[in-house]
Amino acid sequence: MSSLIRVLGQTSVFENLSEAELQAIITVSGREKLGAGETVFTTGSIGDAMYVIETGSLKISRIAPMGKERIIRLLGRGEVIGEMALFDDEPRSADAVTLEETVLIRIPKQEFLQLLEEIPSLAIRFLSVLATRLRRMNEKLEELTFLTARPRVARLLLEITEKATSERAEVLTVPLRLTQEEMAALIGITRETVSRILSELQGLGVISIEERILHIKELDKLEALAEMSTS
Repeated sequence: MSSLIRVLGQTSVFENLSEAELQAIITVSGREKLGAGETVFTTGSIGDAMYVIETGSLKISRIAPMGKERIIRLLGRGEVIGEMALFDDEPRSADAVTLEETVLIRIPKQEFLQLLEEIPSLAIRFLSVLATRLRRMNEKLEELTFLTARPRVARLLLEITEKATSERAEVLTVPLRLTQEEMAALIGITRETVSRILSELQGLGVISIEERILHIKELDKLEALAEMSTS
């Protein structure tokens, strides 16, 4: 139980709550352990719970009318999913699938809504998290509108690295769990373009990729490339 309090206390939604308030959330929550590639929820399913990612990572995606997957977000430790469906009776609007072995803390809808009424500070924090989520969606739209391919790939590599580690080292090494096709779907370009830019970045010595392991060799250069407006 103490481990759950620690995990929730490090989550943006719950970080300012007291131990007693965290205990109230834990009382109505449960753990779910999933393997890589398992489905948390699907488009059209009932939104009866929200989840906190204790360990692992997952992707949020939708299937386009032509049958192609469109990845919306990547989420990792300490992040929340499924929260939007708590506030209306609409079905889920996307699929959530694990990218690796993942442990989730499941918080049921009705119990959580009751807690929002009982704990005003939790409601305020939750509004802040929703506002941040909306801001990130606007930033993503701007990125897809104005950035060309190379900075999109650079930003994605930085996002993958940030979710895997908070360190800054001479060489950062993180698992690359997305395929090139999934990377392309996430940033709105073709798989061939992703492949070309990854090869260019390796040729420049900025990164290397070996057996699905990403090595960031020149973090400052990758960050500079992420801010460029031309490819």
